Amino acid sequence: MRSAALAARPLAAGPHKQRVVLGTLLCRANQVVSVDALSEALWGDAPPRTAGKNIQVLISMLRKGLGGRPEDPARDADSEITLTHRHAGYVIEIGPRQLDALEFQEHVQAGRVAERAGDVAGAARALGTAVSLWRGPMLPELATVPIIATQARRLREQYLDAYESWAEAELALGHHAALLDGLNELARRHPFRERLRSAQMLALYRSGRRAEALAQYETMRQLLARELGLAPSPVLARLYASLIAGEAAAAEQPAALEPPRERAALVREEPQAPAERARVRLPRELTDFTGRRSATAALLEVLGDGGGNRVAVLSGPAGVGKSALAVHCAHRLADQYPHARVMARLRGPDGTALSISEVLGDLLHALVPDAEAPRGLDDRAGALRERTAQRRMLFVLDDAVTEVQVRHVLWAIGDSAALITSRRRLTGLEGATQHALGPLREPEAVELLGRLIGPARLAADPDSARRIAAACGGLPLAVRIAGAKLAGLRHLPLARFAERLADDGRLLEELTAGDLRIRPALALAHQDLSPGDQAVLASLAGAPGVCFTGGEAAALLGTALPQAESAIERLIEAHLVEALPMPDLGPATAVPDDLSELDGLGRFGGGSGSGFGGSGGPFSLSALSELSEEEDDVFAQTAEPLYRLLPLIRVFVREGYAR
Repeated sequence: MRSAALAARPLAAGPHKQRVVLGTLLCRANQVVSVDALSEALWGDAPPRTAGKNIQVLISMLRKGLGGRPEDPARDADSEITLTHRHAGYVIEIGPRQLDALEFQEHVQAGRVAERAGDVAGAARALGTAVSLWRGPMLPELATVPIIATQARRLREQYLDAYESWAEAELALGHHAALLDGLNELARRHPFRERLRSAQMLALYRSGRRAEALAQYETMRQLLARELGLAPSPVLARLYASLIAGEAAAAEQPAALEPPRERAALVREEPQAPAERARVRLPRELTDFTGRRSATAALLEVLGDGGGNRVAVLSGPAGVGKSALAVHCAHRLADQYPHARVMARLRGPDGTALSISEVLGDLLHALVPDAEAPRGLDDRAGALRERTAQRRMLFVLDDAVTEVQVRHVLWAIGDSAALITSRRRLTGLEGATQHALGPLREPEAVELLGRLIGPARLAADPDSARRIAAACGGLPLAVRIAGAKLAGLRHLPLARFAERLADDGRLLEELTAGDLRIRPALALAHQDLSPGDQAVLASLAGAPGVCFTGGEAAALLGTALPQAESAIERLIEAHLVEALPMPDLGPATAVPDDLSELDGLGRFGGGSGSGFGGSGGPFSLSALSELSEEEDDVFAQTAEPLYRLLPLIRVFVREGYAR
């Protein structure tokens, strides 16, 4: 989606926040987008108190660009774009001729209908029209907005899938020569897509360039061996064998590329009840699972259509509830994945990464419990690809260590969907949607505590309950441990327990209940760091203040600012440091009274907000709240970002993490 048009002219989007709102609405065109979703797109997990009012202002500005309210008699009656309030949200109603993404999907749908009818020429025409609309990544200037980034990745996958289907239809019609330039370029940019490589090899072969076709296979074979330690799939290997043998069948439609109608019947029609019993290996869902409505909705949106090639990464700090959320979503996706839903850990009991062979063997055992897994890595990967082919399966890959580890597993499970949890962001993982999970908000943390200790006990002392949730840093694991401990110690007043948690020297020891302990989870997160980053973390944790700027970190570490920023960013990647939300000082929104919330250091933290040196630091939030409106824009362009260590990891590192 690169453009929208009103009355044959481009639709002006306006300032940045207005573009975010418009982009979010267009990503879900003709669907209601909740105010909460718009708020999250604009401000993430830290919206200002005036978020609802600010959104109303932005919507009003967009309506002016559209020509007024839909009920306004002065509005252009010929316009096909309307923006209305409906069901606690907003919906933009727009047709395919005004939004290129909708027009693309319309032509793709027509191509799929032609495929199912056996009309290869019709499929080629419709899909060709669809791919011709592609102008590059969707809304690249808004790529940092999660909901827009998710839709951009999805649209890119739809484009690549449509292009592959179009190429196969054109090859079936004998139009191989016209395909070569486009196939060569896309295969170069997406080297791991086997359908692209197959179509490229076949087009080269039919154009009389047999040696180049064989060379493309060798290029992919070397790439897979070097990057993943794997061999090409049996399907691609069979195509290569037919080409090298010069078989006449290779000049026609090979087995690697089924006719469009057959392939559509396999993967796009509504799934029938699977002939074999569904394989389900998931932990039981927590009966007291709390919150995470927005994160759940985002994951279900990515994985919920039951189609193949859906990959989501759920990252966050230790104890934040990544595995619990992944299991919660997997249980809700039973209908979409009728053949299998399997969870596998990617680490051993000591926290080290399992070998790829061990992981693949575990997955094979989950799918075929009575069969012995092949011994070799390539054989295991091939067996898994064969087992998952043409089935709707969801794999939950829990506690991934690196992108390389995940790539191996994704290659082996083929087009199956995958939900990956990790303490690191895994931003280098191609084609995956990224979902960062933060601590629970205070109301959700208190609600979880109440479910564990009982509503009557919570209602008797809600202030102490909030202090306990704050001491736990909003981490569900810590809240769960605190709740389990209080449930077992019915005589212990909440106020007394809150006092004990307020002592940093006792905090981690207090967060122990039976074999539930917060310290091992923090230790594993610390263990993942390199020795150099462990030293940086220790220096930051030992500083007297709670939050800091890049310049202050550089002074503390005795290094230049670029090196300090790189170290901070590595810790952000590991979810041990977070960047605090900067005040929203854009021209479309004026909310100076919201700045006081940052003096509390985010959701639960406390302490000074002026950096390591207290009031003597170079940045003061209290002073910021006194800026005049004329100074707001200057500050927004010049203020240095503010960071802090996650509260519990700070306590863990400061006490020496050795107890």
